[in-house]
Amino acid sequence: MPGAWFYDLIYRFGAPWELGVRGPLRTLVEDGRLKAEPGDTAIDLGCGTGAMTLYLAQNGWTATGVDFSPVATRKAAERAAEAGAEISFVNGDLSADSIPGAEGPFDLLFDWGTLDDLQGEARRRMANLMTRLAAPGARGFVYCFYAPRDQLPRMSFSGASRAAPGIEPGEMERLFGADWDIEHLTEFDSQEQEAVFLMTRHSEAA
Repeated sequence: MPGAWFYDLIYRFGAPWELGVRGPLRTLVEDGRLKAEPGDTAIDLGCGTGAMTLYLAQNGWTATGVDFSPVATRKAAERAAEAGAEISFVNGDLSADSIPGAEGPFDLLFDWGTLDDLQGEARRRMANLMTRLAAPGARGFVYCFYAPRDQLPRMSFSGASRAAPGIEPGEMERLFGADWDIEHLTEFDSQEQEAVFLMTRHSEAA
């Protein structure tokens, strides 16, 4: 994964993946499958410039955004201030054991395309971090590129490839199955080999 300097450069001029609030999140909030109860907290993991963090805050969650890039979190804080929203944005490495300023526990853990951007041990460590940050009964939202590696192109500049694969079938269960119930929301699958997973953290009594 490139260093923070790489993402700082891209965010300074406009990251191509920054496309506002994405349809699956809006759908799940509007139909009530994701709903904030009073006092609920959310963390946006890899928040970029904060469009979806702001959307979560505007729909009832006390929101925190985390990103590797200081440029991204600065722009995110400016966006929140312009909207009059109180959101905490912190810089952090999502493959670390913890993130100062984002200790949790959180009731919603939201990831749009960060877990699948990590590889190998870093991906496993981010999954472990999500579990540690989750309150009992928390919901988890994961959007990712999703396909068997052998079905991917050798190289791609717009999606997953064999050089930079997304999540493979069965991998979500290996990463999260011991601690979460996992639902693959196939209504959001597309020919671009994308998938959305909605998870529920096991209660402490489970």
